[in-house]
Amino acid sequence: MAETGHAKNVEHFAQMIAFCEGYGPDYDPSNQEITIAKLENKLTASQNGIDGVTTNIIPWKVAVNSRQDGFEGTRKLATRVVNSFAASGAPESAIDDAKGFKRKIDGARAETLVDDPNTPEDESQGNSVSQQSYVQLTEHWDNLIELLEAHSQYAPNETDLQTTSLTTYVDGLKALNTGVNTTIPPLSNARIARDEALYSETNGLVTLAALVKKYVKSVYGAGSPQYEQISGLEFTTPR
Repeated sequence: MAETGHAKNVEHFAQMIAFCEGYGPDYDPSNQEITIAKLENKLTASQNGIDGVTTNIIPWKVAVNSRQDGFEGTRKLATRVVNSFAASGAPESAIDDAKGFKRKIDGARAETLVDDPNTPEDESQGNSVSQQSYVQLTEHWDNLIELLEAHSQYAPNETDLQTTSLTTYVDGLKALNTGVNTTIPPLSNARIARDEALYSETNGLVTLAALVKKYVKSVYGAGSPQYEQISGLEFTTPR
């Protein structure tokens, strides 16, 4: 469900409350959960829930973008490293192993996490496949570096290809993974709180809106202008 869908539910709920207030003493439900006061409390809770997601999605986006930038070029660097290793005089079997790790680095699906600011649903999970691919990339790099360190022939003059530099590089990639991971729980918890306020089957905003419609229909009748005012207000629930 697009983020705009949650906001639209809240907007329609606010409109519904305004109509109900306009009915004056006629709006007097026995169900205390749909009194004006309780509806206003639910509106506030739902607005806070949406605001909580908005607040927590920003640091996640920053971390995701930083990681994306940090991992860019990792495959090209792996190609340079393996070519340098192949030219070092190392055993052919070791070179084949290095090429194998490079193929794994090339094949790991560290894809760009596409994010539409209007539709950030479930993207905080980074998509489990993409999240894991970033971890796998660093693991393949660790294996490749360990292989290089095991062969004294690999002693490039290029500083960025030396194993100490590569280790620092991979440590940086791991830190970027950690940076993303630390932003996921607060965003996930914020979504849970928002969804509880809006979509709880017992007293969520959508559930209460349906009860209000039934009550107004019972008071004024299905063909009444009052019921027509609120019956057209649409409330949607995420799949």
